[in-house]
Order: sequence, then C-alpha cells, then structure tokens
Amino acid sequence: MSAPNDPQETTVSIRWMIPFIRVTGTSPGDLKILAREGITLRDFVDPDTRIRHRAIMELLAMAVHRLNDPEIGIRAGERVEPGDYDALEYAARSCATVREAILCAVRYQHLMHGGQEARLVEEGNLAFWQWRITDGVEQLPAANDFALVSSGTLGRMYTGAEKSVLREVHFLHATPTNEVTYRRLFGEAELKFDMGHNALVFDRAHLDSPMSHAHAGLQAAYEQHVSGLLVRLKRDEGVAGRVRNVLVDQLRAGDFSVNTVARRLAMSVTTLRRRLGEEDTSHREILDEVRRELAQSYLGDASLAISEVAFLLGFSHVTGLYKAFHRWSEGTTPAEYRAQLKRR
Repeated sequence: MSAPNDPQETTVSIRWMIPFIRVTGTSPGDLKILAREGITLRDFVDPDTRIRHRAIMELLAMAVHRLNDPEIGIRAGERVEPGDYDALEYAARSCATVREAILCAVRYQHLMHGGQEARLVEEGNLAFWQWRITDGVEQLPAANDFALVSSGTLGRMYTGAEKSVLREVHFLHATPTNEVTYRRLFGEAELKFDMGHNALVFDRAHLDSPMSHAHAGLQAAYEQHVSGLLVRLKRDEGVAGRVRNVLVDQLRAGDFSVNTVARRLAMSVTTLRRRLGEEDTSHREILDEVRRELAQSYLGDASLAISEVAFLLGFSHVTGLYKAFHRWSEGTTPAEYRAQLKRR
C-alpha cells in the first residue's frame, strides 16, 4: 500500500509510527486521517506501506493535543523495540562497528524517511550524526525528540553501552521539551537548540566500538536486500512514480499518451521528458513496465479472458498483447504463461 502521490512532498515508512502507537494508541481522528491517506490498520504490518510526511505531522500534532503530552516523542523514542525498522535495522545492527552501522543507516535513510537527509561528519576528536529535513515540512518538537531519542535507544541496544557517550545533542526546535527528561536521557551532554538540524555528537573513538550483533554474512545479505528496496522506492516515487500512477489510471480509458500524462501532472511535455530523463527513464519505458506487471497479475485471474486483459492494458486488439508479451517473456504467449501459473 502506498500513500497518495503529492508532487511537493516525500513519504515516510509506516513503521516510523509504530513506537508512537505503542504510546498513544489510536483515536477515531487518527483512523479518519489514515483512511483519507488510503491506509488501514492492517497496512501497519506491511513494511512497504508509506504515508505522506505532512500527514505524519498532522497525526502527531493531533496526538500531542489529544493527550496534552508534549513528551510523546521522547516516550515513543524510548519504546522502540528490536525489529521496528525491519530490514534497514537488521542491516545496520549486523555491521562490525558503530561507524559502519551509522554509514549503513545513512545510505538507506530514505527507506524510513524520504523527507530527511542523514550524514556522519568526523571532525577532530568528535563525530556528528546529523539529520536535516529536506522537503520543507515543518517538524514538531515531538518529531525531533523522537529522532534523537530513538537513535540513542537503538545505539544502546546494539552496542551494549550502559551510559551515555554523548558530548552534545542538537535540536531543530528552539526550546526544550523538558530539560529534566533530557538530562535523564542525555546525561551531561551539552544541549543546543534552534540548530537547523538534529544531531547526536560523541567522541570520534566511539565509532570504532563493536556492534553486539555483528555478523558479516548476514550484513551482506541484508544490505543487498535494502539496496534493492531503495532502488524500488526511488522508482515508485519521484516523477517516474507519479507517471506510473497516472498510467495505471489511464490504461483502461485508453488515453495514456505522453501529452495526457503531462497534462495530469500539470507539466509541459518537454518538462516531463526532461524530468524523466534525469531519472534515467521515459514515458515509453514506464508504460511498458506497467503493462508487463499488470499483464502478469491479470493473467493470474482465471476469470479474465485474454481479450479482456488486452483491453485492460490499453491494447486496441489482442494481437498487441501477444506481441508485447512475446517480447517480455522471451517467446512465451499469454495463454502459455497462464497455463504455467496453473501448474505451479
């Protein structure tokens, strides 16, 4: 399940919300917003589910107001559990050292949060693990608190550190949520507010600390998996992803020309072609890919005649489907493909 595409926004993995739900539960208002975004509670078990960044902030603001609890982000950050962040978490925790784990998290940051950019900066004797917002969506203090506290929770969980190693903590928001709580969590670290980014700052030597779940074989396998997930996410988002969504809508109508797609996206044809070129694809390539994926899905439905499949894919005649399928499957016909599915 994917969130509706918005040309001005990025999306966030639904898994980002799980620790918050442990703390706040859900309300009718939450369910209404989720329904508006095309998401049900069942979608929370699907790591591919994504929701618009702005909708995430709307849900968080509603929870803070409903419970009159500005410390929700802190409490959710403390309630992060092993496996909450799925494959990305497993890839990072399997690394040999803290440095490798952070760099792994940085490489695949967008799997969890498409509107956030992370980086690791090493300067002198200090290391800065920083996060900044790149899509212009205003962050609530609770979101900043969560980013910092959850990262610290996972860090302690997978290094076995019994005390804070932090020298400084940088906050996007201008004033503390609760200094007493911050002191409990961050020890004697210097707290800096209104910084333009969130960051955890610690001794550079800590980067060489071993990870308690280090496993070279598993790390390689998990990294290969998350790398594939990131490629797929980039394909499904951006201009190419929006074109895919439009084409799926337009196929049945039979009006899926580049002019129609450009008009639906409020772009000129020239701009659309340029933007797709920047993403190393084209209208023709995306149309072909969408048709191939849908053809395989439709042919798995025995109630659909092959002529109906051709119509649903926007072919004017069944011959067009046969020619395309021959190219997609190295000579297999739609009928042969359907027969193969029945034998499996």
